[in-house]
Amino acid sequence: MRHPQITERQREILLKTLELYISTGSPVGSHALAERVDASSSTIRAELATLESLGLLTHPHTSAGRVPTDAGYRYYVDALLAEGVAERRRLETPEEHRSLDELLRDVSESMSEVTRLLAVVAGPGALGDPVARIDYLPLPERSLLLIVSTESGASSSTTVTLPREVGEDELQEMFAALNAWVEGRPVDGDLELSAVARRLQAGHDPRLVDAVLEAIEALGRSSERGVFVRGASALLARLDELEPSSLAAVVEIFERRRWLLRLMSDALQRSLAAKTGIFVSIGAENVFRSLGGTSLVAAAYSHHERPYGVVSLIGPKRMNYDAAISTVRSAADTLTRYLNAR
Repeated sequence: MRHPQITERQREILLKTLELYISTGSPVGSHALAERVDASSSTIRAELATLESLGLLTHPHTSAGRVPTDAGYRYYVDALLAEGVAERRRLETPEEHRSLDELLRDVSESMSEVTRLLAVVAGPGALGDPVARIDYLPLPERSLLLIVSTESGASSSTTVTLPREVGEDELQEMFAALNAWVEGRPVDGDLELSAVARRLQAGHDPRLVDAVLEAIEALGRSSERGVFVRGASALLARLDELEPSSLAAVVEIFERRRWLLRLMSDALQRSLAAKTGIFVSIGAENVFRSLGGTSLVAAAYSHHERPYGVVSLIGPKRMNYDAAISTVRSAADTLTRYLNAR
């Protein structure tokens, strides 16, 4: 977003105001800033008034001190991203993992422990990993091994028993039509193959078509990698920093899986579009208006340069953005290294 034009001194005062407010939670006045900025209290008061007129700061009606607006937070976060986080935090996760899901769970736990924020780590299936192709291998006794490969590089397989013997030419024709339809569509437990795919297969035995499509749909549901959420207790411990409506909105979104997946899918796409690879959504910028009292920090992780999933932290707008940005970046790096080493 475009920021108001401000002077270097105003920028310094704004950033110091944000740092003090985030660390203390109290409105920041000129006397507190005078200890950190090389200017008189009267000059600082004048600059604070200017920053307030520009919409970057505001003040509670009971105090002369200032607090940041969403625009002020955005200026501060953009400054952090432009300058680079000073120290990248290294996440502590067990060295050995029996599965990717275990690593996703461990990373979410570590993120929450480090930041005391709500951590959400989403795997590819949960976000709708696009299908690359569906292959088959004939087996004895009218059986087929079906293999679904996704664009992330993952694959899953299942066995289906056909209602009758089927020749190779018919199988090739069926799967050519099926692949033309499913390519690029997500395997997310809601792969709607039935209507259109069955029309594409109208020239074949309906029993055969049903057996194959039902097996693929079941495979999509069973191969889903989940969303791992950790840190609810950490969020509840910061009730004084969240409006009741914002807390209620967070709880509702995490109870409704479709909403949660939309939130994570949006975070994935916007982190991929961000120059730094880090996406930060503040207050009213959130995809759900009801999350206006919170901020989200997210980064995508990848498998051989293809997007694979997303890691994120959610908490009050008055969070330690430096730590949150460093943590999601470290988590994304950890998962990318693991996937690329497989």
